[in-house]
Amino acid sequence: MREKKHNQAMILAAGVGSRLDPLTRGIPKPLAPIVGAPVMEHIINLCKEHGFTDLSANIHVKADRMREYFSSEMTSSIGVSLKMVHEKELTGVAGGIRSCKKYLTQDVVLIIMGDALTDANLSMLYEKHLKSGCAVTAGIMEIDDTSQFGVIVTDKNDRIVSFQEKPKSEEAKSNLANTGIYFFNKSVLDEMPSKEECPIYDVAKDLFPKLMSHNILMQAIKIEGYWADIGTLKQYKQSIEDILSGKVKIKFSAKKTNFGYQEQSAVLDPSVKNLGKAYIGKNVRIGANVTLCGTVCIEEGCRIEEGSYIDNSILWQHSHVSKNTKVINSILGNDCKVSEGVEVISNSVWAPETTIERSSKPNVVLK
Repeated sequence: MREKKHNQAMILAAGVGSRLDPLTRGIPKPLAPIVGAPVMEHIINLCKEHGFTDLSANIHVKADRMREYFSSEMTSSIGVSLKMVHEKELTGVAGGIRSCKKYLTQDVVLIIMGDALTDANLSMLYEKHLKSGCAVTAGIMEIDDTSQFGVIVTDKNDRIVSFQEKPKSEEAKSNLANTGIYFFNKSVLDEMPSKEECPIYDVAKDLFPKLMSHNILMQAIKIEGYWADIGTLKQYKQSIEDILSGKVKIKFSAKKTNFGYQEQSAVLDPSVKNLGKAYIGKNVRIGANVTLCGTVCIEEGCRIEEGSYIDNSILWQHSHVSKNTKVINSILGNDCKVSEGVEVISNSVWAPETTIERSSKPNVVLK
């Protein structure tokens, strides 16, 4: 890859993750696990792959957990530097970018969400930004349901002409979703008012309309690759399935197998049957006569005892399934324990550190 003139990126990492509740009660959304690594780690790897190594990020809830995980030693091992700014109060998307302004010193900077899953071709967007003469390039993708996304309307030359915030299908002027991946010229950062002048400042509602009123050119380019906001339980499960079915290109430490991916330190009894596509994380232990079916993601340190059946389910770190238990279409948060004698868990989501008994009720019922 040709070395870039610009290598700075700002990661928006202040997500609370309320729509992933109860899973995110103990962690901020950017630390939500995606096959062995937090979603934001996948974003950092993507930035590194495309030459963006001088990184900054705004953080909010559980900032200590973010700093602990993304230590200087950890980010150095990836080959990047990461400076984090703690926002005690949320200030909007543009406000979050503004909080890192002192680190964004180059003529062009990348802005990217730290809690979305993507393998977007950042280099292609970067090159098109440089050639366009525009102050802003926004990454977009075609979608079916506009009611879940901010929508960008463009002319025949890809110039942005207007925005809509989550319009109903019949009211949508476009089917192009804003992915939250941007290239900004430094002059755009100078258009943002100070926190004292405007404590809450948004990109689509405030910054972009201001730029348009000043006749500052902006363009929108379709990303090449996969993109998904993992902000709902349904989409989170779908994104895991998309990874295991090969629709997303992300960096794995796990070894590819005939059933999916398995970390080297995982131990499976020879009698385990894997009838679907699975990710088996670090230090996972799976006992005799266990069956894995459909799309299964078992994160680090989980233990599944003999005779159990796991179907289309996700187990977060250090969860424990007792023997002869069926877990079907469910998600277990970190450190859950399914007690012996529980025969079936189905269509459910469980908060971290839950001990699941026969009489237990799930936090969320999946439809």
